[in-house]
Amino acid sequence: MSDADKAVTHELTVQRLAGEMFREAAWAALGTFVLGVVVSTVIWGTAGLFGSLIGGAIAIGSSLATLLLMRKTAALDPMFVMVAALGGFMGKLIVLLLAVILLRNQQWLEPKALGITLVATVLVTSFLEARASKRSRSQMVVPASEGA
Repeated sequence: MSDADKAVTHELTVQRLAGEMFREAAWAALGTFVLGVVVSTVIWGTAGLFGSLIGGAIAIGSSLATLLLMRKTAALDPMFVMVAALGGFMGKLIVLLLAVILLRNQQWLEPKALGITLVATVLVTSFLEARASKRSRSQMVVPASEGA
């Protein structure tokens, strides 16, 4: 049986979408991260470097966690995929809250560099992932039912 003959399942659709989203956003996220590191280092020095490295790492980790979550839950019922997505979102908020609490008032990093790099990288990544999702042809196919 060729790939064209295989039934398109929900799992395959979600995994294709996660791959397309990763390909669309990966280089732009890394570029935004590097730009944030360079600009922060020029403006705030070593403290800006450390702040932007932490902010960019949190942002890229957040994006990768979303895509990994999509791949790992693709075989589940769509309702459970949405529950996992909500849980992943809450998990990312908790990580962000912990980072802010633990890193506040630290002299060795610049909080503005952390925040600006984090927000810029998340915005660019989220925009490109959403654009990839909108452009994706993988969602145009109605998955075959189990009994067919």
